[in-house]
Amino acid sequence: MNNPPPILLFPTHYLGNFILGLPWVCTVLQAHPKALLVIDSRFAAITRAVVPADTQMLLYPRQQLASTQPFFSRLRHYWGFLRRLRQDKRATLIDLEGERFTGVLSRLSGCRRRIGPAGKRAEQFYTDVLTLDYYQHRYNAFGKVLADFIDTSAVPPSHLHFKIDPDLNNKIVSELAAAGQKRIIAIHAGASVAYKLWPTDYFVNLVAGLEQAGWQVVWVGAGESDSRIIAEVMAALPESTAISFCDRLDFLELAVLLSHCDCFVGSDSGPMHLAASTGIPVLALFGPSIEAIWAPLGDNSRVLRGTQGCGEQCDAWHCDFAYRCLTSLGAEHVLTTIADITSAKLSEDLNKEASSDNE
Repeated sequence: MNNPPPILLFPTHYLGNFILGLPWVCTVLQAHPKALLVIDSRFAAITRAVVPADTQMLLYPRQQLASTQPFFSRLRHYWGFLRRLRQDKRATLIDLEGERFTGVLSRLSGCRRRIGPAGKRAEQFYTDVLTLDYYQHRYNAFGKVLADFIDTSAVPPSHLHFKIDPDLNNKIVSELAAAGQKRIIAIHAGASVAYKLWPTDYFVNLVAGLEQAGWQVVWVGAGESDSRIIAEVMAALPESTAISFCDRLDFLELAVLLSHCDCFVGSDSGPMHLAASTGIPVLALFGPSIEAIWAPLGDNSRVLRGTQGCGEQCDAWHCDFAYRCLTSLGAEHVLTTIADITSAKLSEDLNKEASSDNE
């Protein structure tokens, strides 16, 4: 624990992985306030809302390095980033994810000690290679990567405490004003890969059932696929009052929106992990995803699966039964579970208020 402040190399582009690793990053920063945190530039705002105000951060310019950008512009941005990475002349770098591109960055950093995980084709770039059990939750894996720099016997809570500017909070509240006094449920219908997608007509039934039960549905998501699914559901429900925030929010704004919701429903995705980090009830619709690795964290989170399993030879990329592990999960079961989990949460909150009033 007496190691000098390291470089925390964590420029992953996966929102879910980033949210799962962020509590561990905060723990390191508490023990080593002068550590340098390297993250994807897209996550800058949400990171600043969580980490200490004086945290030293270096942003990886992923958008400027995209293949669609001119070659010399990409080269200039990459060299500028690398020069900043090397200028502190730190002794130790910890690569939290161990992707191929981060392995290369670790080698080019100039750090004598480079710690990173095995298994992602980057081992040759590290001086200290860690073999992790990726069949346990990914949250635990991040802790093991950082074990030399923090006390891992006390696992940090997965619930993130966002420092929100009042103006931003008021902006989101005003956007939700149309909901009136209704309970608000956020739905993310998209996913990063096709095998995680719940059928669109199931979402039609879910939204219809929620609105009949008095819920205000808000759609969240980003990108062409998410927009298409939302449009198809809304076309099937012309009387729906659902509000779409798809492609309207950055990650911090999304976190604020989710914190004002009473529940979240969605697939195994980044927004699902972000919702869980706010502490609201989360229902994750799982098919081939491995629950032991990717389940949403927190006391208010629950994984829902279908009534039918798949074959022994099935995996995420090949299924002989059209992913019936997911498609056998009907909207009625989701609706029943939403009622159960939100009622339990409401009772818990009321009990807490009563206890507080009696003190």
